[in-house]
Amino acid sequence: MRYFTADLHIGDKTIARWRGFDDVAEHDDVILAGLCRRVTAEDELWLLGDLCTSTVAGVTALREAIPCGRVHVVVGNHDSRAKFVTAGCFDTVDYYAEVGRVKTDGYKFIMSHYPMLDWDRAYHGSFMLHGHIHSLPTDAESGRFQEGFEAPAVGRVPSPPDRDHGGMGMRGYNAWNREHAIRRFDVGVDANGYRPVSAEELVAWLPSAVWTAAHGLPVD
Repeated sequence: MRYFTADLHIGDKTIARWRGFDDVAEHDDVILAGLCRRVTAEDELWLLGDLCTSTVAGVTALREAIPCGRVHVVVGNHDSRAKFVTAGCFDTVDYYAEVGRVKTDGYKFIMSHYPMLDWDRAYHGSFMLHGHIHSLPTDAESGRFQEGFEAPAVGRVPSPPDRDHGGMGMRGYNAWNREHAIRRFDVGVDANGYRPVSAEELVAWLPSAVWTAAHGLPVD
């Protein structure tokens, strides 16, 4: 299976505090647990920026901790591309990436660390995946995972503060996109219960190519 996530912020004390953790090591353990319990050696993982490990050795250790056979990096604003390239343990390292075809795979994903207002094939069934904004889910009861997705098996975790407008902690961003038939999704850990999201979940949850065709728009 193909999975996506972003904004791990491993070793980042500031983000760990914002997420409600007193100890950065505990924060890192929860982030890695949510990631590694979801994927297997047969899977492919796309990391859409802000891994935040500070050294080549740290990057290598992170890659070794991820059980996926194939791992790709899309560089974020807190990352150094040279660090990932020097580590030499990722399948690809880019600032922008595309994967899939709508007609053959049922989707095409356009990937950047940053959200885009418009993107390649946006009106032909493609999806825009990103991180960066640290949005939060609308499910107030759990506070940790998007409606319809499974909670991670990492026990209870703290929740960061939220807000109802722009900036880190904006709640309901992914739900707003779906309600407005926009195929754009924040795959960051804050929006998805500290766990990667699969291609199948994204296609099922967002407005699909079927929706696009039903509205008289071309699909390619």
